[in-house]
Amino acid sequence: MANNTKDLIKNSNLDSDLINEMSADEDTKTLFNCFQCGMCTSSCPIGEIFPLNPHQMARLTTLGANKQILEENVLKSCLTCRTCQEYCPQGVDFIEFIKLARKLSLDQGFVYDEPHDGILTIISELQANQINGFTLSSEFFPDEYKISKKGKVAYFFGCLPILDIVFDNLEIDLMKIAQNAVKILNQVLEQPPVIIENIKCCGHDALWKGHFETFKKLAEYNVNEINKLGINTIITTCAECYRTLKLDYPKYVKNVKFEVIHLSELIANKIKKNEIEFSEAYNINVTYHDPCRLGRHLKVYNPPREILNKMEEYGVNFNEMDRNAENSPCCGVSCFLNCNDLSRVIQMDRLIEAKKVADLLITTCPKCQIHYNCLLYEKNLEFFDGKKLEISDLTNLIAKIMGENKKK
Repeated sequence: MANNTKDLIKNSNLDSDLINEMSADEDTKTLFNCFQCGMCTSSCPIGEIFPLNPHQMARLTTLGANKQILEENVLKSCLTCRTCQEYCPQGVDFIEFIKLARKLSLDQGFVYDEPHDGILTIISELQANQINGFTLSSEFFPDEYKISKKGKVAYFFGCLPILDIVFDNLEIDLMKIAQNAVKILNQVLEQPPVIIENIKCCGHDALWKGHFETFKKLAEYNVNEINKLGINTIITTCAECYRTLKLDYPKYVKNVKFEVIHLSELIANKIKKNEIEFSEAYNINVTYHDPCRLGRHLKVYNPPREILNKMEEYGVNFNEMDRNAENSPCCGVSCFLNCNDLSRVIQMDRLIEAKKVADLLITTCPKCQIHYNCLLYEKNLEFFDGKKLEISDLTNLIAKIMGENKKK
């Protein structure tokens, strides 16, 4: 199988350093070790509803049906949630194959229709090809937010300002996540975090849609900006930014000198050392949804739970859903590549599960928050007792329990 899969790469007539790196990377195990047990297909959240059969795609590759694979709509349907790899006894990295196949598919002329008229792809391409990055308005971090232009620790806010504009109809105030993150960091860091004003989108969606050149431009630009400022630690609140900066930048970009941590890791560590104080009582039933990128991709399961458990002293009643940690389902939409009735079925199933144990669903991925709130907005859903399930980011809850939302 290895030879046939490498033929798929070799015969694609591409002259891309990224493709060459992936074909030579033994760690990816891209379908090389599949022995057709079907565990991937039986565990796939899409496979329950839509005929996405990872092991059959592996079989097609061994038969040399490369063109059929690249034309398959399943390339678009895959959530790259990594559930299949949790169950694969051979450790086949199927999502790396999907990433590569999407690249080859695009370069051979196959185009996918995207939700929201592809506006988010357009925005990432515009950012990749413009000289400077995103310029913050004065309203984003007003004077009461203490930020630095130089220092060793920076907060990477990603595309929150852009997503807030694109999805303003949902009225979920995504900029609040970044603002609350700065408030929290003002309390737990020795000096205010650096905000890199000219930063660009991390490139997560471009990479997973197969737009490798767009991703590489964004990544190289961001790495250069971070290095110019002498930053050695990047803090993120977004699960996708975390995965991209921590795993993908070192893989595809040279000279990555900084480490990356998620805010939940930082706060959980502060709690263990008794270096953080909560102060505000908040009586509410809460549950936690593990984003694919923070959870299965990077195995960060405990820190958010350690924070929520600590909050129980202040009235926050944390209840797990039946499916949690590595068994947590995807929110149903991957990198804004698809959004359809299949996505809504997955989302509805998860929201009903959450409402059984909580009134507030907490996550650490802005897109999970967008997708779940979008379903609530579209359907005007009411659950059980007539109350809608609230959905928010862990950052916002941390700031509230710290009393930061009361400060001016």
